[in-house]
Amino acid sequence: ALSLSLCLSPFRSMWSSVIFLALSTVFGILGLVGVIGAAVTSNWIEYNVNRREIVNTFNREPELNIKLKDAFIRDPLYFSRSYGLFITCFNDAVPSDIGSFNYLTMPCVYYKDYIPSEAKQAGMSQPEVLRLRVLQGTAILYAAGLVIAILALTIGIFACWKVSSRLIVAVGILLVLAVVFLGVAMIGWHYTQYMERWTLEEAPFYKSWEPVLKSTSRVHYGFSYIASWIGIVFLLLSALFMLVANCYVKRGDDKSYEAKHEAYMMNHFYDKQGAAVVPYYNTYTPGMEYGGYAGYPPAPYGTYGAYPNAYGYGYMTYGR
Repeated sequence: ALSLSLCLSPFRSMWSSVIFLALSTVFGILGLVGVIGAAVTSNWIEYNVNRREIVNTFNREPELNIKLKDAFIRDPLYFSRSYGLFITCFNDAVPSDIGSFNYLTMPCVYYKDYIPSEAKQAGMSQPEVLRLRVLQGTAILYAAGLVIAILALTIGIFACWKVSSRLIVAVGILLVLAVVFLGVAMIGWHYTQYMERWTLEEAPFYKSWEPVLKSTSRVHYGFSYIASWIGIVFLLLSALFMLVANCYVKRGDDKSYEAKHEAYMMNHFYDKQGAAVVPYYNTYTPGMEYGGYAGYPPAPYGTYGAYPNAYGYGYMTYGR
């Protein structure tokens, strides 16, 4: 509806298909950079753990120290960390024997929740199984949205080069489809975060944490999450501008078609003060028989009746 209103706007003469195609290209590239950057970085959600405060609590409560001493040095929950779609990175200290690798100057590990072991799956509750399926679907939808967006922008290069209405429509539809896939993936990601914090009671989710860990942990969204949403919005704007550009391209094609197929029929009017002009010599004249050309015998039949006054006689001029 918005694209149609822009296409029919009284100020449409101020715009052109070239401008909208350029805007679509710019927003499409920026949107693709945003969603790809979000996928390959590890800052969707951050957990900052005040380990110093935990140590102070251990000093005040020796029993708690004995209970959580091993978890404090090995469990990732007791370390400041950031989660991406596929990796988990640690900001400061790293858990012992976790097998981390260096990724973008940070120690990281792969996010293994997508494919748990068979033994772990066998012991999952129904809510855990639901969370696993939503988590897997989120990754698949996000990857599919990325592929569709890349395909759309690749076709968009040829669409802008040829200024083809069909290609432009195809690119716009593909971009809308990519936005739908990515948007549903974001909804799925939010749903898994909700389940992990408020629904699931099993370890290692929030409800199973020790009170000291809950009180010393702070969580907030990171720049990867923000970049993903900005990228999706930019892809949506790119699709909108592409569809608006198609309105102008199609309108230009229609005008070109009409210009090529205009009739060459033109009215020709003569001065009424003079005698009516006839286009052929010695024809359709009252009181005369056919003839007038040398070598033809006189006709044995009567003459035709005269036409009325021929004011404004018209004939094909072919561009006169």
